[in-house]
Amino acid sequence: MRRSLPLYVQIESVLKERVRTGLYPAGVLMPGEDRLRTEFGVSRATIRLALDALHRNGLISRYAGHGTVVNETHDQPQSLRLKGSINEVITLADGAPVDFVVTAHVMTEATAAEASELKLAEGRRVLRMAGLRRCGEERVAHMVACIPEALEGLLTPRDGEACPPIIALLRERLGVTVRQARLVIGAGVTDPVAAAALGVAVGMPLLTARRTYFAADGTPLEFAISSYPGNTYQFETIISGGV
Repeated sequence: MRRSLPLYVQIESVLKERVRTGLYPAGVLMPGEDRLRTEFGVSRATIRLALDALHRNGLISRYAGHGTVVNETHDQPQSLRLKGSINEVITLADGAPVDFVVTAHVMTEATAAEASELKLAEGRRVLRMAGLRRCGEERVAHMVACIPEALEGLLTPRDGEACPPIIALLRERLGVTVRQARLVIGAGVTDPVAAAALGVAVGMPLLTARRTYFAADGTPLEFAISSYPGNTYQFETIISGGV
């Protein structure tokens, strides 16, 4: 197994794949802790951490004196499917609307990455907001979004309150057309802040989406990094045309 991730995360990934492929069918008892400890050559504490992570994500149920039972699961992760529309970037793959719940916000000096994406001079400030992208009550992604200080007056973020996506608010309040969004897909693992927000284990794989939105005149409006649980979402795009 890879040494770049904690052992329990690697074991969790293996067990999750066994559930997904039906090696551990729904409704059937999983192997006990002793058997798993022997198979993976790790401590009982490490096995328990892996099982705790599976339990938090709803893949298994644990019954004292009975054992661990595999729950019904979806065969495929949900897709983040993009077809070229700004509206489709803002919503989920099935068109379901999402909102943004701000958990923290601060006016601060832009990082190098933020300044580069928003075309800001060194030392300029941004309004940085951290929170959750949410569809109904489902926590879809942890997001950190920032806008230039010059646009700060258009937003009045209140921690804990739900609002439409930031770019949707800017589009409405500026009265501008959002010409394009540059999207970069990557991978990572959850840090303690994202893990707490998403209700998953630290070190769990993430699908990250870095988006920069531009007005029709090319002015950057927002730069945001959304982190989606890797066990729930996959990236999908459609490529068309011929040679």
